[in-house]
Amino acid sequence: MLMRNQPHKLRRVRGSLTVPLFVALLCVSTSIGCARGSPAGKTTGDTSAAEQSVTKPFSNSDTRIRFQFAHIRTVEYDGFALPILSPDGCWAAVQISSAADWRTLLAGVDGGVPDAGRIAIVPLCADTNAPLLPVAGNDLLIGRSCDSEGFLVESPRVDGARWIGKVSWQGGEPTWLVADEDVNAFASLGPAGEIAWCQRRRDVEKFSILVKRGDVIQEIPPPQDGSWLTPSFSSDGKFLYALRLRDGVLAACAFPISQTISMTPIISIDLSWRADARMAYQTVIPLRTGGESSDHRLYFFHPRFSRIAIWNPLNNRIALTSPSCSAAMAISSTQIVTTSAKQLSVESAPVEGGSKDAAQSTAIIESLWIPIGRGTGSVILVVQPGRGTLNIARIDLNPPEK
Repeated sequence: MLMRNQPHKLRRVRGSLTVPLFVALLCVSTSIGCARGSPAGKTTGDTSAAEQSVTKPFSNSDTRIRFQFAHIRTVEYDGFALPILSPDGCWAAVQISSAADWRTLLAGVDGGVPDAGRIAIVPLCADTNAPLLPVAGNDLLIGRSCDSEGFLVESPRVDGARWIGKVSWQGGEPTWLVADEDVNAFASLGPAGEIAWCQRRRDVEKFSILVKRGDVIQEIPPPQDGSWLTPSFSSDGKFLYALRLRDGVLAACAFPISQTISMTPIISIDLSWRADARMAYQTVIPLRTGGESSDHRLYFFHPRFSRIAIWNPLNNRIALTSPSCSAAMAISSTQIVTTSAKQLSVESAPVEGGSKDAAQSTAIIESLWIPIGRGTGSVILVVQPGRGTLNIARIDLNPPEK
């Protein structure tokens, strides 16, 4: 699915959501068969063959890339939400089941409670055949963010409130971080332990932003005639980003962070003039940058250009990935991993204001695989969505010589 200015119409299946054919910024997954992908031009679905190292050239370049693909395991999932990966790449939180509809996902005034919101934790390092670790609760939605201690979840309540919690990578009960009578949604963790989220009263439609740093909570009121959505922190912790939705205009906004956070953004950029909350959700949830800790830019799926874009608020310029790119993850300051309908590729990082087509790239898997995060060293983790199942694999982009 390629997101355009008009949101894509979704099918409902037994009260849950499925999305045909494509992916927008790792936030919704495809409804396709679960045939296993393989390194481009080299292997088939045979896992033993896929684990061999492969070397491929970059197009328009003398550079070559050597990599190794290895399937880890296949797990059940709800057919919609992609996993949250731990920073060390050893655990993945997976939405095993969910009966949430769009109103619930978007924390709308008329949103309900998911009656099958189960999450489990998948071991990926020590023993890949180990049983999944259960997370207590049947009304949980997987969150947008994690750290070394655990990952965020959200719990819509019967009375209309919505709580935000954190679950250890060892599973068990959530620790509730925000548990009050209001609607709290779209939470994201910062690099220094901060947390930002959207909040509204149950009878109010517009969201404000709350940011907790230590014991101090700061509120950014709703914009005039609009609402805030999906706050997140830059990797270097110098900016708070949020989407502003007002009269159908969707804009990305940047707030500088110092001793306090500015109450108004220093700069913003319009993304679409025919938007709604669903488009905003499919633009930046969840963020998987995977880049360097010094990166201050915002990665998102641009609804007008139908590809991943990187916004630099310091000069208000956008760098665009290759035209077919629906998901991307930075692996260094010069290279990114990109997903298209047909392949997973490594390509040169886009240049601000430069060509809209990537000049150097190489396809490493000729089927749909989506990067979800980094492992140790040069390893990245990727997933392939299927009908109710999720293939998880490891790709080493610099395997040892044999």
